[in-house]
Amino acid sequence: MSGLSDKQLAKLPSNARDKLLHDGGGLYLRVRGNSANWQYRFSEQGKRRFISLGLYPQVSLINARQLAQAFTAQRKDGEDMKRNIELVRIDRQLQAQRDFESIARRWHTNMTKDRKWSKGYAGKVIRHFEIHLFPWLGGLEIDSIHPTELVRCLHRIKDRGTLETAQRVREVVQQVFSYAVDIGVLDASKNFVTSRTGALPSPRARHYAAILEPEALGQLLRNVELYNGNIITKCALRLAPMLFQRPGQLRTADWSEIDLEGAMWTCPAKKMKLREWQKRDPSARPHKVPLPRQAVTLLRELHELTGPHGAVFKSVSRRSEPSRYLSENTLNAALRALGYDTRSDITTHGFRATARTLIREKLKWSEDVIERHLAHVSSEELGSAYDRADFLEERREMVQHWADYLDSLRDKQSNHGKPSGHTAPPKKVKPSDAIVIQTLGTFPVHCLTPGEWRD
Repeated sequence: MSGLSDKQLAKLPSNARDKLLHDGGGLYLRVRGNSANWQYRFSEQGKRRFISLGLYPQVSLINARQLAQAFTAQRKDGEDMKRNIELVRIDRQLQAQRDFESIARRWHTNMTKDRKWSKGYAGKVIRHFEIHLFPWLGGLEIDSIHPTELVRCLHRIKDRGTLETAQRVREVVQQVFSYAVDIGVLDASKNFVTSRTGALPSPRARHYAAILEPEALGQLLRNVELYNGNIITKCALRLAPMLFQRPGQLRTADWSEIDLEGAMWTCPAKKMKLREWQKRDPSARPHKVPLPRQAVTLLRELHELTGPHGAVFKSVSRRSEPSRYLSENTLNAALRALGYDTRSDITTHGFRATARTLIREKLKWSEDVIERHLAHVSSEELGSAYDRADFLEERREMVQHWADYLDSLRDKQSNHGKPSGHTAPPKKVKPSDAIVIQTLGTFPVHCLTPGEWRD
């Protein structure tokens, strides 16, 4: 092709007037002041049109000719040039933002919308980028990032003792690089990020601290009876091992979910441990939790205090707001007040492991029934689509058996009637706070004082 040459283009004046240089085949270079823009010009339905191909020298003469030839071939094939113009416009926008941070934020926006991420989870993901990646990689074009630069970021996280965070960061970076390939800003051959990048070791499996010995569990239950903190916190602490549901479900329970006459707690899907899109699925079924007699008695008493509407376990710091629940740390703080280490002795979530182990080993209940009560998803393929057995009657009988078993453990003293293991430390209170130590079955609601509302 005769026309422009690289030598001619190199001699373009820096302050040239507006002029159009023809290269041939519909390709032109429009020069205006200090900028030069490639254009492909053609006629369509009697009208003159053009497609901008990018700035020179970012788009070289050879590349501009290749684009012009491609458009000429498309016109001969009768393709819709209007649509092609739009595609080129989109491609130019993508090419203009090739830095890692821009691409990562676009990926994050799309994933938040497509996966229906919760606000909290979406914020957590983007914070990983802002803290661990953007300061070092954010301004680099994604195709210029060297593997060692990413590995340094991952090892920096790992060396802080947060191996699991390093693995999560690697996973999202892998998705960002795949996204960059999909939108055409990164060649597939340059996508080096895999599940092995950084050679991160597998993290040790960590389990919630749990009590698995009946005697130790009995002592804990006796200590809970001696807890002289807030009455709402104490009620939640007594129900946690009895119902063994996830702490988040328990502390956000609402009176509208509790049927005291039918002895049933119906937990909506939006409060369950599900993916965000599953929570919003109208066909998602709630989790039904049968209530043993002991739980119903306790809830009836609590109903006089926090019912009949709103949160069952109201926040003690903002009790004037019926929608406020206990904070997520309240129950673990109560366990620590009783002298337990929530990292090694017992945590609120650990009550689930306690119940699962002892109900299986001591009470000999079916694993299927226990797993259903724990709201664990079936491990079998397509289990969530076909396995819809609730085992409701079996679970009702099981939780009553379990509650009675807990009573027997609590009432059984060791060391000649003296409590063993952890004992509840006395809590310092003002003499004016006439705190009432509740009995096993009931507590005098009319005697509650402001001191009772303290966590």
